[in-house]
Amino acid sequence: MQSAGFPLLERGYDDAPFIYLDSASTTPKPRSVIDAVVRYYETIGANVHRGTHPLAEAATEAYEGARHRVAALIGAQPAEIVFTRNATGSFNLLARALRLTADDEIVFPASEHHSNYMPWRVDATPVLVDIDDEAVPQWSQLKSKITKRTRLVSVAHVSNVTGVIAPVEEWIETAHAAGVPVMIDASQSIAHLPVDVRALNVDFLAFSSHKMFGPNGVGVLYVRRDRFAELGLGNVGGGMVAMHTEDRFEPLEAPLRYEAGTPNVEGVIGLGAAVDYLRNVGMANIAAHSRALADQLMRGLAELPHATVLGRSARERIALATVSLPLPAMSQQDIARLLADAHGIFVSGGYHCAHVLHHRLHLAGTLRASAHIYNDAADIEAFLAALREL
Repeated sequence: MQSAGFPLLERGYDDAPFIYLDSASTTPKPRSVIDAVVRYYETIGANVHRGTHPLAEAATEAYEGARHRVAALIGAQPAEIVFTRNATGSFNLLARALRLTADDEIVFPASEHHSNYMPWRVDATPVLVDIDDEAVPQWSQLKSKITKRTRLVSVAHVSNVTGVIAPVEEWIETAHAAGVPVMIDASQSIAHLPVDVRALNVDFLAFSSHKMFGPNGVGVLYVRRDRFAELGLGNVGGGMVAMHTEDRFEPLEAPLRYEAGTPNVEGVIGLGAAVDYLRNVGMANIAAHSRALADQLMRGLAELPHATVLGRSARERIALATVSLPLPAMSQQDIARLLADAHGIFVSGGYHCAHVLHHRLHLAGTLRASAHIYNDAADIEAFLAALREL
């Protein structure tokens, strides 16, 4: 493992080295991100968009500077970036702002993460695109699923269960041809692949800071500027009001109208530092490294007897692979714990917030390994060797 620059990985767990293969859940933070958060606490510590004293001005400058960095990362304008608590918060905010009703249909694959499923089913009607026996959506179904009641098409750029890269360009083109906007979940792709919202021509896009080397508790909702006009409000309260009297109020212009209350200032500043880190490494370099580890993972898992490997036939993927091992009297969660205790390999075991996917495949959980830039071929081989031993 290439742990340099990541204090958590350098220190180890209980003073023992470990191999971290759970990046799809959350990523360790590089020193530059930690330093940015500590620097805010030690040198600024003020709220944003409120006071006029030097500390408040410095906080606002750093916070808005992070907004510019995030916008540049995905090819957006700063005014199109809304900060939320996480990707889940972004989906919920959009669901509220769309003012959905039970007559509205939201089309998305049955493989989606709960965060791209639950917000749509609460007030609207989900319409699922089927998945095959490897958990890969049957992409060609989209056109037949869109009706006059379809309000939105939503899909993960990369599946958090299979690691498969979706043909989002084709889906956006199909949806737009029917006059339907598209929401992209970039939670798993944002730190592995270059993402350009202008090139994609996507309407909405969401991701979380904690999956891209940034702090927890920060998410991003990208809204194409012309789409703001059709959205209602989300959260309301302090910080989003331009004028408020007893009989009326006027909200601020977007994106601030969607950032009510004191935001996670230090988290947003840390996210800006994480974006700098990603761009310094280079998204093209990260993507190449991710694909190389993905190839190694899939080749090794394919050699395991009786193992069920999800998304095994897909060619485009990141360094994330999921498998079900038929070990007597052991759940996939048990296997994950055994890997940690006996081999110092940290992976995820369970349903990965995708119950519908697992129910459709009749799987009682799966084992997921997800690598990143601090991993190398030796880490992948250690994981595969442990599975072969089991």
